[in-house]
Amino acid sequence: MSSKPLLLEGGVDRRDQTIATLRQQLVDLTDQLTEAQTELERLRSFSINGRRAVDNLRRQLSPLYKALRDVMEEMEDVSPSDAESKAPVPDRKRAVWDSWKSRFPSSAKIIDALMLHGEMTTQQLAIAVGLHRTTIPAHIYKLKQAGLINKNGDKFSLKEI
Repeated sequence: MSSKPLLLEGGVDRRDQTIATLRQQLVDLTDQLTEAQTELERLRSFSINGRRAVDNLRRQLSPLYKALRDVMEEMEDVSPSDAESKAPVPDRKRAVWDSWKSRFPSSAKIIDALMLHGEMTTQQLAIAVGLHRTTIPAHIYKLKQAGLINKNGDKFSLKEI
């Protein structure tokens, strides 16, 4: 036998080290996933609790809102608001708007509110006419299609006649 050392060809086998590194990365990613799932559950719970709180508040305040709206309507019947007495609509304009109100009876209250108050947001219109704010855009759309409404930012007004 020869006393010459054997020469090894090729690289060193590092599979064990690579496997150990990959296992550690898997443990780290599993921990991160667990933390993310925990945070997601916390946020879901927070969202559900927030919705419940808003629903409870809406349920509690709804009768008060309806009562105040009814009172305000009765007050308006007894004594018109200052805006109406300060800015009367000329008879000719009133007749034109009355004609449009007869063509759009479901939107007549919106026309009246805009005649009385001028520019108003969707929320203000909803309060003024006693409708839910989600129903106002459909009325606005019909009036806009007829060329009766101006939009200025988030506010609406009647076109000048």
